[in-house]
Amino acid sequence: MKCMVLEEFNASLVLRERDTPTPGPGETILRVGAAGACRTDLKIWHGNHPATGNLPLVLGHEIAGEVVEVGKGVDTGIKGRHAVVFAYLSCGECSFCKAGHEPLCTHLKGQIGFNLDGGFAEYVKVPLTSLFFIRPEIPFEQAAILADAVATPYRALTSKIKIQAGETLAVIGAGGLGIHAVQIARAMGARVLAIDINGKALAVAQEMGAEKTLQITQEDPTEEMRDLSEGKGVDAVIESVGKPEMQSAGLHMLKVAGRFAAVGYNADRPFQVNSQALVSKELKIYGSRSCGRKDLQEVIDLVSSAKIKPFVAECHPLPEANVVLSQLEKGQTVGRFVLVP
Repeated sequence: MKCMVLEEFNASLVLRERDTPTPGPGETILRVGAAGACRTDLKIWHGNHPATGNLPLVLGHEIAGEVVEVGKGVDTGIKGRHAVVFAYLSCGECSFCKAGHEPLCTHLKGQIGFNLDGGFAEYVKVPLTSLFFIRPEIPFEQAAILADAVATPYRALTSKIKIQAGETLAVIGAGGLGIHAVQIARAMGARVLAIDINGKALAVAQEMGAEKTLQITQEDPTEEMRDLSEGKGVDAVIESVGKPEMQSAGLHMLKVAGRFAAVGYNADRPFQVNSQALVSKELKIYGSRSCGRKDLQEVIDLVSSAKIKPFVAECHPLPEANVVLSQLEKGQTVGRFVLVP
């Protein structure tokens, strides 16, 4: 099979020919229909993501495809079915797994695309327990991004800040995560304000239901963002950029007892919090990492019922993986980029 392999950090992925993987007990082989690419892949590519495994490594944690082979103990009847991959090989038994926090699993066995070979390939080996089956009419290109670009903001909005109908949400960063946060919040009956430096991203956010948009023009956008909420403040903020100035400005936008969900992160630039505002306004700040199994299933159901439509900006053939990573690095994306073998 053909695959794009990371053999050296910060170097171009290399197109290689490898043997198609063989399933062991409880495992399946998925013919990859599409694999999403996101900024987390950049962190792995640079070698500065904490879950990054040893090289060589096939990237790609957003995967959809068709089951073509199964190992011992797996029902052969699932051959031919379409599925989305849940990247975390969680134990299902620890307190975090039982509470629906699988990314925090105490006995995590690995992460597909992080320290186990992922979907930038024609085939990928996946445990049966990591497959979420989807209707065949959902295009692989859209299905591939469900487990991250869609389910990550879904978890933040539903499990963390718990956005309600009639409330106002500020979405900071209208990229792959933010575009879907707009759709999810609108589907839940919330009013949405979208904020970004990219005018094209904001135009898409408006198409997806954002009531107001703001293109950032200042290094410190606090006043601009405060004006957007007309001085009233918003009920909640979801921030996917990970820049301290955007996080601080987002906190300033909140009403008393407002809720803030940090989805973006940056290891080199710490989140700055005004403790006086935090205490006096009784703000609630949440970190939100990826999604749980329940979140992914609920997202699949929403897409199946056409309440949310995954937004894919561009599809590229697998050998163009380096082109996609380069565009991600330059911030030239509006929505998700997808690789198709």
